[in-house]
Amino acid sequence: MTEPLILTYNLDNPQKLKLMFACAQLKIRCLAVPKADYAQPIGALAGLRSRVAAEYSGDGFREEMLVMVNFTGQLLQAFLNALRRGRVPTIALKAVLTPHNEGWDSLRLRDELLREHNALHGGKA
Repeated sequence: MTEPLILTYNLDNPQKLKLMFACAQLKIRCLAVPKADYAQPIGALAGLRSRVAAEYSGDGFREEMLVMVNFTGQLLQAFLNALRRGRVPTIALKAVLTPHNEGWDSLRLRDELLREHNALHGGKA
């Protein structure tokens, strides 16, 4: 298995420091995704696919989002526990990179996660 990685979106606040501390404890690399890369496949951002020529120039989105790459079930549980212990405020939009979503761009993944979140929580974002 290759190095665990977390792609982060819109974490430009004190919450980011707590998240980075939790990642450092577990030897997880963090990568903040710039808005210009929102058109790239998630798999390309994770270094698993080729990048596309397109550069995103739209408004993006405001929601905080995490994408976990190369996580085992045990690492996922340890990471979620570290977030709780570190009192990192809830980040509603979280995903694990899979063969199903690695070709999606950041906007498509965000839209899908938002739909799922709203379905589970009665439309409350």
